[in-house]
Amino acid sequence: MCRRYGAVGLASLLCASASPLFGLRAQQALPEIEIVSPSPLPARRIVRPARPVITTEVSRPARFVRAAAGVRTRGGVARRRVSARPATTLQPTAPDVAPPASEPIASGGLERAKIPANVQIVTSQEIERTGTSNLVDVLDRRLSSVSVTDSAGNPFQATVTYRGFAASPVPGTPQGLAVYQNGIRINEAFGDVVNWDLIPTVAIDRAVVFTNNPVFGLNALGGAISLEMKNGFTYQGTEIDFRAGSRGRAQASLQSGQQIGNFATYIAAEGIDDRGFRKFSPSYVRRLYGDLGYRAEDMELHLNVGAASNFFGATAPVPIQLLQQDYSAVYTNPQTTRNVLGQIALNGTYNVTPTFTLQGNVYFRGFNQNHLDGNTTDFAPCNDGSGLLCDASGNQTSLPDAFGTSTLGTLDRTFTRSGRAGGTLQATSTEKIADHANQFIFGLSYDRGWTQFGAVSELGIVQPNLAVSSTGLVINEPASDISPVSLRAINTYYGIYALDTFDITPALSLTAGARYNLAKIDLHDQIGTALTSFASYGRINPVTGLTFKILPNLSIYGGYSEANRAPTPLENGCADRNRPCLIDNFLVADPPLKQVVSRTVEAGIRGNFDVAWFGPGKINWNAGVFRTNNKDDILNVPSTIAGRGFFENAGDTRRQGTEAGISYTDAKLSAYANYTLVDATFRSNILLASPFNPFADAGGNINVVPGDRVPSIPRHRVKIGADYFVTDNWKIGADASFVGSSYLRGDEINVLPRIPAYQVVNLRTSYQIDKNVQVYALAENALNRHYTTFGTLFDTQAIGFLPLSDPRTVSPAPPLGVYAGIKAKF
Repeated sequence: MCRRYGAVGLASLLCASASPLFGLRAQQALPEIEIVSPSPLPARRIVRPARPVITTEVSRPARFVRAAAGVRTRGGVARRRVSARPATTLQPTAPDVAPPASEPIASGGLERAKIPANVQIVTSQEIERTGTSNLVDVLDRRLSSVSVTDSAGNPFQATVTYRGFAASPVPGTPQGLAVYQNGIRINEAFGDVVNWDLIPTVAIDRAVVFTNNPVFGLNALGGAISLEMKNGFTYQGTEIDFRAGSRGRAQASLQSGQQIGNFATYIAAEGIDDRGFRKFSPSYVRRLYGDLGYRAEDMELHLNVGAASNFFGATAPVPIQLLQQDYSAVYTNPQTTRNVLGQIALNGTYNVTPTFTLQGNVYFRGFNQNHLDGNTTDFAPCNDGSGLLCDASGNQTSLPDAFGTSTLGTLDRTFTRSGRAGGTLQATSTEKIADHANQFIFGLSYDRGWTQFGAVSELGIVQPNLAVSSTGLVINEPASDISPVSLRAINTYYGIYALDTFDITPALSLTAGARYNLAKIDLHDQIGTALTSFASYGRINPVTGLTFKILPNLSIYGGYSEANRAPTPLENGCADRNRPCLIDNFLVADPPLKQVVSRTVEAGIRGNFDVAWFGPGKINWNAGVFRTNNKDDILNVPSTIAGRGFFENAGDTRRQGTEAGISYTDAKLSAYANYTLVDATFRSNILLASPFNPFADAGGNINVVPGDRVPSIPRHRVKIGADYFVTDNWKIGADASFVGSSYLRGDEINVLPRIPAYQVVNLRTSYQIDKNVQVYALAENALNRHYTTFGTLFDTQAIGFLPLSDPRTVSPAPPLGVYAGIKAKF
């Protein structure tokens, strides 16, 4: 086998020595081939007519679901799996008797070993094993380089960070990940935010995490997350799940799929009620996903819909001195968010020839959000006897001083109504070149979004419980940069991309490609003209890399890629430090920002082997290093005016590190462990505003120097987990995360105490009563650790009746939660 792959030196040594040491059978075993799509459109399966074949029966763990001809299907992707110890039976199929099923063909897919980057996959089985109903938690527990911070104060609105790049539902967070659902980009039109709460977890077939790859378009600075949803061809049967437990949690889910001839249907629904562990922090989640599919010879079509209506009490960070007195404490409130989604999409695949495939999708996505935010304010009685309020600069306003000694605040309301439509057309050719295997992908994409954004601020009074009550006075003070806003934003994105993977030899594959992005952002002020502006951003981003199979089950890779992120309408509307905004409540006329450009290099090694001395399963492992340099990175910077901030290009930043993982799976045991180091630093000398940092200068600024660490990005992460069948019916499982310390936002100079490192353990168990009914129990944060994942700084003098002196404010994580449930499958 080594001679077949042309390996010498280290490969020969591995062939000679690996088998007695690890039980590796390089000359007998064929590796598992796992197919992923290297582009935004997921690989699809097309059924070819059945032909008389000689079948080969292959032994494997009984729980693996097999399609005909030894093809294991998962996530709408065909993957062949060959055991290391095949029990082979040759059995010719009679010509007049059709096989049990036709053979699925993967279209648009590529063997993962040929992708010159680290690719991580979470399957629906792994999602189910964790027992969580929140996709964010699954990614956080299972994948290396992924961490979660909760700046919004609600677990359903957490921020996912991968290699130091964020995909967040919080407006104002600089986004660095592109997220796709069935090939459709679901970063919202206005601020590129990702609302994870809108995705029904039970309907996800698998989640694939890619590193920096320009083919995934705008925002893929750190990578992309591709969610492939279930359909009636990949999931059949009916499942009902109900659970209840701590903090009034009650949730139910239903999924059902069936195939009737060439047609298939799938529907999933989830409902969750949870009053939250902090005051004023309930969550009410309602979400739905449905798919109607049609499959015929050489083609497959899917019409799918998604809908959601969710409400959250997102209580945001709390001053650390209040948290020390009461773990459920909140700061100013209310802070509520309502999200409503409606989406419809049509996607299809057509095999024009055995080596040429067309894929495409068209979609419409409508998203509405209402946000209410109770805040402190700088408005205070003037000292000139005018009977009016003055702003932070001492300028007189038209607001009456009619509230005595009450502490004033504001109730800030925003309304976002967004629509987006577009589509992608992609062609894939697997025609050989000079008898060498080759895959060539060419695609075009078009996305147009339109948003009606409105904001209004009302003067309020901060009550003793820190709730801001209404006074009925709308603030309309243009001279103080606080007045109602009505803005229409239109953002149009064009993309053209090509990607080729060529097998130089059976072991060595070269990948090269590029994508051209063009973004046009058009802002129209609906009240005056101050916000009206237009900006255009274009760039060609290349990608290239090599993979080499030292052995069939051992390979190395290395690659280079670039990506860009155009400023969002929100960021371009608030980019002047002299005219800060109440993010994201108010926008002002500002100069356009520069686009962010990232450049990534990475290299690694990955493989798998049998461990006969341990068990009948297989070990998969990987290790790699990476470095991403960002030019003209965009930061959300606080202003000296309370509650306001602005965006600015803050020079260059770097995120580099190493990641390693190992997993084992057999019929009884599934286990994994991974480690990540992310070193995220500034690479430029920058003067940043941080008015509430005790080490800021007289102007409220701090001097950031190269080497200072980027806040909110832990340096170290270790994750482990396992599930074990004690008996055929009883299973137990656990996972644990160990996360290092990080700096608070606003402490970019790294002088204040860090957010402490933390450890969290989750336990689970289930018992299969019969083939249809299962009961289970979960313990989240089983050791009841009190820890925080996010922190920033605030004005300790903003509320006069609170004797606060520590400017740190943090988001606490949920304490121990215990849940029990029952699941029925038919």
